[in-house]
Amino acid sequence: MPVKLFLSDLDGTLLNQQAQLSPTSLETLRTLLERGLPFSVASARTPFSVLPLLEGLPLRLPWILMNGALIYAPVEAHCPYTCPLTPCEWAALARAERESGVAGLLFTLEEGRVRCHCAPSAPPPLQHYFDRAALRHYPVLWNGFGRRAAWELENTPLLYGMYLDHRPEALARMAEGLGKAGLTLDFYQDIYTSSRWYLEVYSAGASKGAAVNWLRRNCGFSPIVGFGDGYNDQSLFAACEEGYAVSNACPELKRQATGIIGSNVQDGVAVYLKERWKRETDSAGEPLFFKHGLQVPGLSP
Repeated sequence: MPVKLFLSDLDGTLLNQQAQLSPTSLETLRTLLERGLPFSVASARTPFSVLPLLEGLPLRLPWILMNGALIYAPVEAHCPYTCPLTPCEWAALARAERESGVAGLLFTLEEGRVRCHCAPSAPPPLQHYFDRAALRHYPVLWNGFGRRAAWELENTPLLYGMYLDHRPEALARMAEGLGKAGLTLDFYQDIYTSSRWYLEVYSAGASKGAAVNWLRRNCGFSPIVGFGDGYNDQSLFAACEEGYAVSNACPELKRQATGIIGSNVQDGVAVYLKERWKRETDSAGEPLFFKHGLQVPGLSP
């Protein structure tokens, strides 16, 4: 039987202003998950930052990461779906790196594991972006960081590029060329550190919405309910039967939403889920679908 799925964005939606789950959200979600809430996440983040961040939650259903370029199955610890750059998209990114002189973090899929490459010319904040020692025990992550630039990754599935600079002009020039090549871009000022600007690069085929449709097709989730705050959540809402924007969301997403809930600093997602899940369980507090068992096909390696 189809299983409902709740999917939440992280930054600006589920996480607070310190880029963490508040104690209230953490405890509420942990309790709901233990009671059978079918909940997962849909984020622009990579597995390198999400795995340590969500370690305290018993999440068993698939995660949408890298804005839909990758789906991670936490129980199986593998990636059943990826959307890498096409050869033409890879060539455009390699050319843009060379012409702009900008280097960043590049995430690839190698031997079934996600690997991070950081070119020697990347700025210091990117050289030390992750706590590498803390990531060694995750089997889906490649143990050891690569040092290659985009032009050196021609025959390697390249999922995502992340560039950081305090000068938005440099990233804007790079973004202009990549936009003409048709790649999907997110260019924005960091919500946690205002002196930082980010440019994130994906295949034109990658989006949260495309990943939602893959989950519906291959795992049988329906209906799917999304939560978000930003422009990259518009495709998520378009693919979901319901979409709820936190009160701090951008105006465009609010106009698209089924409804508006409390902000990320008010634990809006956790509060909404607690109230809704109470309504959707039987009198004994047991999730209705648990009586029939929960099977999630399409995730085994």
